[in-house]
Amino acid sequence: MKLIRILAFLIPILCFTNFHSYAQTTNNQEVKTTIYYYSFSGELSSSTLSEIETEAKQLTNVDEVKVKYKEENKLGQLIVIVKEKSRSSEGDVLFQPTDLKKLLSKNNLSPNELNLEILKN
Repeated sequence: MKLIRILAFLIPILCFTNFHSYAQTTNNQEVKTTIYYYSFSGELSSSTLSEIETEAKQLTNVDEVKVKYKEENKLGQLIVIVKEKSRSSEGDVLFQPTDLKKLLSKNNLSPNELNLEILKN
């Protein structure tokens, strides 16, 4: 009889601590930093360059944006740093690299190659 009382007391406590630790791990998801390097070619004015930077900063989870451009070669690189949590549900909105291609094409630039680097935090 004492064993049943002890188990009746311990089982809810063990269930609660297990659930609580699971909830803590899902709430404290690790933020992942990804750097996207998108090379492009084409004519780029300084006003268009600043427009591209401004529009890219407005994309989902974008932290920093930089455009490197060599006017003599008409070649450049769009560098975007994205910080985001891992997807935890279907409704989560994450950064889409295809938005970078659309942004470059919209500004009459030819997107070339996309590379990415994932950093551990």
